[in-house]
Amino acid sequence: MKISRRKWAILGTIIIWIGILSYLGTSIFFVKGKDKDIICRRVEVVVADSVKSKFIAKDDVIRMANREVKTLVGTRLSRINTHRIERRILELPFVKNAEAYTTVSGVLKIKVEQREAIMRLFNPDGSSCYIDSQGYMIPLSDRSAADVVVVSGNISLKVKKNGRVKVVNAAKDSSYRKGLLPQLFDFVSYIRNDEFWNAQIEQIYVNSSNDVELVTRVGNHTVLLGSLDEFRAKLKKLFIFYKNALPSEGWNKYSVINVKYANQVICKK
Repeated sequence: MKISRRKWAILGTIIIWIGILSYLGTSIFFVKGKDKDIICRRVEVVVADSVKSKFIAKDDVIRMANREVKTLVGTRLSRINTHRIERRILELPFVKNAEAYTTVSGVLKIKVEQREAIMRLFNPDGSSCYIDSQGYMIPLSDRSAADVVVVSGNISLKVKKNGRVKVVNAAKDSSYRKGLLPQLFDFVSYIRNDEFWNAQIEQIYVNSSNDVELVTRVGNHTVLLGSLDEFRAKLKKLFIFYKNALPSEGWNKYSVINVKYANQVICKK
């Protein structure tokens, strides 16, 4: 039986692919075998956003990794469990994400992403903590202080120094958020994403009536916002007042600017 050229071509292609797959399988087996003998020569740590935030240092990351493998340099890569090292590093409350992997050249690489603090909360008893962009509590750091909005007054949150404690659900399943802390979280998240308000609002104070007062950077006045309901409309009204009235009257003319009532701006000299 005569075989056509087309069938010979197909058969040749199959033989070539069998050869390629056999080669790859042998190579992978060989490389895996060699991996067992590769020694960790050094550890490279990269901390993302280290210019913006300095909560974590490379020494902190290596210290946590050493809790899993006491002596990393000189240990065979086959004995270094990168997944366990990641979990160890994630025990640091300042860490958002951690990734660890090894290379065929004997390098253990660890990449760490820090948590982003968006506000600092002062309790009436003097204790203090940060809240990050995902709603987690961050303890204060001995290494650095974050330049964020300060929240104080009639609000309290039990400070925990260790662990990943979520105090606010950052996912917005509905337009209504119950509780003062979730409302403050929404408010701070909003002003941080607005260039003008992020530069203008320095502190947030909750008075005994649970009304929110804003301390500003420009102008010798306090803004009485009232509740955080409809805060976007109140800020819009305040911005219009800033734009139309204060340039002619002066930013230091009033001690209190009250925008808590609908369609009104009440000022006190």
